[in-house]
Amino acid sequence: MAGSSFGQAVEPERSGPPPLEDFEVDADKDGVPDGWYNLRDAKIVAGGPEPGGHCLRFENDRPGRPARASRAFGVDGRKIEALVVGLWVRQERIAPGERLGDDPALVIDFLGDQLRAVRRGAVGPWRTVGSSWVHVARTLPIPPETRDAILSVGLIGATGVLEIDRLTIEAIPVGGTPTTNLVRNGDFELGDPDAAGWIVDHGAGRSFPGYRSDASLELKASGARATAGLALPVGRFSSLELSANVKGSGLRGANAGMGAFFFLDDDGRPLPGSENGTVALNFSGSFAWQPARRTIEVPRGASRAIVQFEKASSSGTLWIDDVRVEGQGADGQWTPGHVLTDTRGWAPVEPSPRIAEGSALDASSLLEAPAGKHGFVEVRSGRLHFADGTRARFLGASLLPPTAFLDADRADALADRLARSGVNLVRLGELGTPLGPGRSLFDDTRDDNAALDPESLSRLDHLIAALKERGIYVALELQGGQKFRNGDPIPDGRKLPPGGGAAAAFDPAIRKAATDAAKLLLDHVNSETGLRLRDEPALAWITLAGELSIFDQGDAGEFGYPAEAAAVRDLMRKDGITSARKGWAAVESAQWKAMADDLRKLGVRVPIAGGSHWRREADYASAQAAPGLDLIDDRLFYSSPTWISPDRRSSLWSRDGGIAAGANRKRRADRPYVVGQWALQTQGNWATPDEGADLLLAAQTAGADDWDALIRRGIFLFPENWGASAAGTGGGEDIFSLPEVLNGIPQTYALLPHASSLMLRGQPAAAAPKGRVPQRARPGAGVGGWDPTRGRLVLDTPHTQGVAGWVDDEPADLGAISVSVDTPFAVVVVTATGPEPIATARRLLVTSVARVEPTGFRWADEWRRERADPGLPPLLREPVKAKLSWRRAGTIKAYALDSTGARIGPIPVEKVEGGVQLTIDRDSPAIHRELVVE
Repeated sequence: MAGSSFGQAVEPERSGPPPLEDFEVDADKDGVPDGWYNLRDAKIVAGGPEPGGHCLRFENDRPGRPARASRAFGVDGRKIEALVVGLWVRQERIAPGERLGDDPALVIDFLGDQLRAVRRGAVGPWRTVGSSWVHVARTLPIPPETRDAILSVGLIGATGVLEIDRLTIEAIPVGGTPTTNLVRNGDFELGDPDAAGWIVDHGAGRSFPGYRSDASLELKASGARATAGLALPVGRFSSLELSANVKGSGLRGANAGMGAFFFLDDDGRPLPGSENGTVALNFSGSFAWQPARRTIEVPRGASRAIVQFEKASSSGTLWIDDVRVEGQGADGQWTPGHVLTDTRGWAPVEPSPRIAEGSALDASSLLEAPAGKHGFVEVRSGRLHFADGTRARFLGASLLPPTAFLDADRADALADRLARSGVNLVRLGELGTPLGPGRSLFDDTRDDNAALDPESLSRLDHLIAALKERGIYVALELQGGQKFRNGDPIPDGRKLPPGGGAAAAFDPAIRKAATDAAKLLLDHVNSETGLRLRDEPALAWITLAGELSIFDQGDAGEFGYPAEAAAVRDLMRKDGITSARKGWAAVESAQWKAMADDLRKLGVRVPIAGGSHWRREADYASAQAAPGLDLIDDRLFYSSPTWISPDRRSSLWSRDGGIAAGANRKRRADRPYVVGQWALQTQGNWATPDEGADLLLAAQTAGADDWDALIRRGIFLFPENWGASAAGTGGGEDIFSLPEVLNGIPQTYALLPHASSLMLRGQPAAAAPKGRVPQRARPGAGVGGWDPTRGRLVLDTPHTQGVAGWVDDEPADLGAISVSVDTPFAVVVVTATGPEPIATARRLLVTSVARVEPTGFRWADEWRRERADPGLPPLLREPVKAKLSWRRAGTIKAYALDSTGARIGPIPVEKVEGGVQLTIDRDSPAIHRELVVE
């Protein structure tokens, strides 16, 4: 079976999925439940969530051994759009296996013609399920080409005990089922194990069983609460009726528990005067399950609303089930999982296998080859420079595992693509992610991480050589994705998260293991360059760790393992530190400094950073700026306000200074600042349809505020042809859905040459007084042309000009260029392809792009935060209508370009005073165009 790792496929049961599997039937008495095959380390035993029954038990003590069972069945994607898979699970002594994905789970491979994998769905992995029976359920969308399915469930490489029972698979017909309930999952039946569609705090969670059902919501601790957004805008309704079944035990006080509405404006802010919500239901005392109901008037000016259940009292427990909110005064019927963007008239995106050399889309002239020609990167006056004094600035892309280990032909193609996109740095991180031979830095045949995989190392050598030849530097992140094994000298290391989790920031054994592994890599002589990596001038900097920090354990100091907490306390006591968070900072900075010192003893010459993390606390930031570390390596993931309207999720609407505000909470004037990973937070979705504008705002911010590097997450193995699909929707091997995969987001990668121009040609900020961040690096100060109140960005630099965002049909006159756009959201941007500025350039690249979505992409509801279906190829792009004038003397011609940058053919231009006007027609298939003075 293509794309599957769960054993030999068998002919599926054409009758469809079984409605219930309770493991009570074994007609042939062979110990194997009827209809199942490929059982390994599995057997039927007495037990289950109901007394007197049986369940299926998996038990394994060998990491990596795939204890599991499989079942095949038929499912016609032309008639069925999704499966709701539910089962009861119980676990004991669970520890992950040796490879990524070695965790207890249920996995379904959806198959098309000739058993070709078209998508994979999963319930799990289960990392928080304990020894009590828990009901989990998830909706798994299936593509229309699905004809069969193979289900596998078990420990799948993990060790310990897993028991499952009462497996149900419900088929959802194409078209869904309409409802008037504005709350998704109001019965709390969907959850894996957290309730789908709800945001929970302070220990709120699902409880088993519920009111005549498998699950309900339980609020036990003081402040426990659960919040859900109503599926439709509420301005159309006169009132909202809230109802639920509730149960209480020992609730003290008149308002011990409550259900309330919060009415919001388009920016997700509570309406003035209603910041504390409008209470609809109150609960106190002890009572059996009973109904509760109340109607609340919708206030004038409300755009949207959320419903929240909260327990204010520290005593007792409150249970909630069967929540319904219905709108009054207007039609409130809607279909869950069927919120669509109107893509009528949108054209398919033409996949882009390469960028043609010498085309207008080729931005490799912004790079200087080979990388390292100016000498090693070093720190001067708080900024990155090369040894010859040249300023070092980088626009980069990170590689997602295992993309660093491509075969030679694909590595060359990737290096060409990145160089011609204007990318001059690649971040190599999570190299040790255990994905099998040839796909991980460490030797997969061993029971430790003490040796490197020769095949992977050879592939990495070639990639680094190919990048260097084209003028692309590499930044190296040492700790992140590797998993410790039984043979590593780390007590209980296999139980630790990848990279060691919080322990990586203080444990000397992990530091030694990481240093030893770094030595193997840094001392290795590249077979193609002839240099050790530590002697390679194309190495820009080294970051010691990814998202690994003591601070991840929370403000109250909860550690995953008691030994961790004790070890940190001992280190703090040794240094006489009593403040918890300042103690954590001192311990963590000491760990990174010691490791940096170890690397310098090995001969490392480039700057070294501590951890690269999205955390922004002042104490965490101080740990990364400790003496002995050379630069700040940050991660910026823009997350819009939780309840903001869907059309305002771009960072262009940020009212708090945007990503510059986040950057300035960690920047220091005495050392360089790099953003090791940047992307939008998409709640697991492939991307946001309009995020091309966000790339330009990030590049403009980085260039204007004088950052040393901006690195975009991230490039994956698939889609191999950029823009052919969103990652995980291409079928075959491309069945792993990942968010923010750059090569699957045309609205972003199409703008890389312009972002490179903004970043690499940007002017450095003026120097600031000693100890202070430069004035232009304060929130928004260096980002001219950005209006966050309108979501609009005007780009006006000598080499790159244009408009991006919600342009409101307002013309932008930028001197040599003027732009008017007749599309509500769009990006129309121009970059000079040579060294001359736009005013005197002989050649311009013109790019116009608006929204992009996969075919058939469906949202769960009108909040458009959670996807119901990731869609299929091809990606669809919204047409752009605009006019662009270039005030330039001479004979000017225009050409439409294909996805590689090659000319499709000439397009007409209109002569206007001082130059020409180019009309961008909605019917044109081109994203890129070229203006040339001939």
